[in-house]
Amino acid sequence: MDMLMIVFRAALKERVHELLRTCGVTAYTEIPQTIGTGQSGSTEGVSFYAGGNSVILTSLEPERRDKVADAVKAWCTEAEQAGWIKPAIRVFCWPCTQLI
Repeated sequence: MDMLMIVFRAALKERVHELLRTCGVTAYTEIPQTIGTGQSGSTEGVSFYAGGNSVILTSLEPERRDKVADAVKAWCTEAEQAGWIKPAIRVFCWPCTQLI
């Protein structure tokens, strides 16, 4: 099993939830209104990114993990090909073992 951490602009919440549903992800933890600084700058106190970031954590088997990663990659590629700004989303993964 792997833990996925999906960090995204809060404004993208509906699309990210739709993506997870499409990939069959039914269990996750969401941490809303997080702040941070990354490649696209700070999320703190910036009015046009109201709400900052959100973080979703979900533990998935490799097949489902890959399905989510592929769906996010496809979304970013689609945005770039359409001339849109690439979605402010990052996906991280690390091994996960359930203890209890």
